[in-house]
Order: sequence, then C-alpha cells, then structure tokens
Amino acid sequence: METDEQLIQQALDGDKEAFRKLILRYQSKVYAVAYKVARDQKDAEDITQEVFLQLYRSLSQFHGDSAFSTWIYRISMSKALDYKRKLARTPSYQSEEIDESLSTKETPESSLIKKEEQGLILEFVDNLPPNYQDVVKLYYLQHQSYREIAEKLDIAVKTVESRLYRAKQMMRKYGKEKNNETYY
Repeated sequence: METDEQLIQQALDGDKEAFRKLILRYQSKVYAVAYKVARDQKDAEDITQEVFLQLYRSLSQFHGDSAFSTWIYRISMSKALDYKRKLARTPSYQSEEIDESLSTKETPESSLIKKEEQGLILEFVDNLPPNYQDVVKLYYLQHQSYREIAEKLDIAVKTVESRLYRAKQMMRKYGKEKNNETYY
C-alpha cells in the first residue's frame, strides 16, 4: 500500500488516480468531522466536498511539517466551522422560519416587537427598486462586504456604495411618509 506522501507526490505530478486514492482513504474521516460540527447529513456531505476541493487546490502547500491526516483534519474542521458560521449569518425571509428562530427565553412582547421590526424592515426594502433591494438585503441581512456584493452582482464597489446610500435615503423618506399617514 502506498503512503500518503507517495500518493501526494503522484497527485502533484498529475496522477488523478492517486488523488482519488487519497479521497477514498480520508473520506469517512472528513465526513465524520463535518457531521460532528454540522449535525446534518446533507450539510456534512457539502462540507466534505468543499474539503476535498480545497485539498485539491492547496495540495502543493502541504510540506510534511505534520502528518497529512493532521493537515486534512485542520482543513476539515476549518471548512466545517466556516460552513456553520455562514449558515448562522444567512437570514430567513419566511415568517415560519423567523418564528422557529426566536429564542424560547424571549418574552411574548419582545418576540412581537422583533417580528414587527422585521416586517417593517422587509416592507421598507420591498418598496425599493429591485437593484437597490438586492444590495440592501446582501449588506444588512446577509452581512456581506461591499466587495462581496460587487462580485456577486457583477457591479463596481462604488456602485454598491452609492446604491446603499440612495436606498437609505429612500427608506428614510418612506418611513417619514408612513409616519405621517393618518388612520380613520
């Protein structure tokens, strides 16, 4: 049986079969780490795939300072934690999902206030033109940077800045108009 170091060198030399052997050798261990963090089969499968993609991209950076199994464990744990953080930042737009995400320690009043605030925010955003909605949702609800938004929407960073600025102005104006409405 070939050692990890032999398989790594063969994979670096372009032998795809050697890389496949590395995957088969470590697949269950990577999946176990991913599942331990994600606690979901599908998420663990996604994380495992991400780990091996990362491994393929950075295999040349492995210099043998530690065991290959240690290195791949670190990549696995890092990818799993990144994935979990990403899920935690992803907003839920559906009211059922918002209901599920509320803490059981919250009072009914604070839950109601939170729902009303979320509804008001989404109402304000829904009144924006679509290109402004996208930027606002990505920035405020998904906490993405200007650069990430620019790349995702294929626009310039300065365009992201100006759209956010204009969207804030539009939402302020809409809020003032809404507050001045009279109800009979």
